[in-house]
Parts: sequence; structure tokens; C-alpha cells
Amino acid sequence: MIITPLMEDYCPKGGFRGEHGLSLFIETQKARIIFDTGQTSALLQNARTLEIDLARVDAVVLSHGHYDHCGGLDALYAAIAPVSPLLYAGKGYSNPKLAKTESGSRDIGVPAPAGPGRAPRAIEVAGFREIAPRVFLLPHAKIVDGLSANPRFRTVVDGEERLDEFDDEVSLAFDEADGIVVVTGCAHRGIVNILEEARLAFPGRPVSAVVGGFHLVDAPRETIDRVVDGIAAIAPGKILCGHCTGPRGFAALYARFPDRVAWLSCGLRSEF
Repeated sequence: MIITPLMEDYCPKGGFRGEHGLSLFIETQKARIIFDTGQTSALLQNARTLEIDLARVDAVVLSHGHYDHCGGLDALYAAIAPVSPLLYAGKGYSNPKLAKTESGSRDIGVPAPAGPGRAPRAIEVAGFREIAPRVFLLPHAKIVDGLSANPRFRTVVDGEERLDEFDDEVSLAFDEADGIVVVTGCAHRGIVNILEEARLAFPGRPVSAVVGGFHLVDAPRETIDRVVDGIAAIAPGKILCGHCTGPRGFAALYARFPDRVAWLSCGLRSEF
């Protein structure tokens, strides 16, 4: 399989647009999937630069309902119309999402389309599900390490504002020859929890790689160290991180796994 970031915070190559957001184009022998759509329509320009035909996509998956992962959704479906691949998201992904600030709070949820919406209604999932041959959704990872909740993030459910525990978060698991490749958006429910969920879903199979954001950007050092220890216990062969992982998180991972860790960037193709 091949994973190519269409959008990432880090964009070192010329000809690409970067932004705070994530979008991955994932190709297996049987399927083509877009995982998240970044913050704006910029993923379309980057796909053209990479000569990737988005109209051949089989499915679109949203990791969670934050603007930097869903913002390009309507532009994507408008660009590839009349093709309309199935859209998957976690149950409740479109509930209002807020981030607390010094002056109050700001909306960080799924943006409303600028014009007539082109994206289809999402298939909202709450359980383990195969969406293509050997491609699986991993929703709602069980929180066992206590390292996930961030009081800055809030959601509104049934009219009541509360701590966002990211019940809508979805990761992907690919059952490859060498093991399970796990792809995350922000890993708000904890990257170690998500990897453990993958191991439970595929008993006896190793986690060969983990790709995506680990949300360590504002984590205290103690949390980063515990996460690195948890990843070490699972021992994935490849670790490709970026977006919300943050430089301190990446530095800690690289210090422990210098031969296994790399930073995601726009246009960087990785084979598994």
C-alpha cells in the first residue's frame, strides 16, 4: 500500500500548498481512500501537482469533526462530481465542536458549505467495520491510559456543552502482509489506546506501522514520555507522524526510535 499526504502542516517541497490540517491519499491493491480533507480546498491543488485522479477514489473517511480535517470536504465532492464515493465518519461527528480560549470559545467543528452542499450524507459508524477488502474502520478506541482528555476541547450533545471525549473519532486499519498499518487523524482518544484497539481487533497480528497525528503538540513532558513508552511496548516497525504531533512529540519519538520515525509532509509517498 502507498500513503501520500495531500495536506499536512509541513510542506517542504515546491509546488505544494500547506496548511494546518491533514489529508491522506491511500492506495491498496483493491481500494483508493481519502482520509480527511484538510482545512480548505488546497488538497485539490496538491492532488493535481501529484497527478492523482481524485475521481477514482472509492471512499472518503473523516477521522473526527474538526475543521482542519473536514474543511475541504465539500470542495472535494464538488471537484469530482458526478462521482460521489461513500463517506464514512464516526457517530456524532457533526455535533458542535468548540475550543476554549482566553476570551471564551471558538467554533472548530465541521464548516458549513459555502454554497449548495455536494458531499453526501455520511455513513456514521460506531463499531468495527470493513469498508473495502482488508480495510477497516476502528471507531471509538477504548481509553485505558488516561492520556486523552483535553479540557480545552468541548462538544455540544442534546443541547448540553460538555468535555469532548471524541466519541466520534475513527482510525483506519489495513491488514497487510507484514502486519496491521494503523492510520490516525489526531489520536484524540490516545495513540496508544488506538494501537491497542487495533491489536484487539486483529489478535496475534503485529502492528507494522502507524501513520498520522498523535496530538502531543501541547502535551506535558510526562505525557509525551508515557506515550513514547506505550508505543515502544507495541513496537511498530514504522512511525510516520505529523500534523498535531508537534516538534517536542516528534523529537521524543525520534530519540527513542531513530531508525523508525519520519515526519509526514505534503507529497511524500510512503510504501508499506
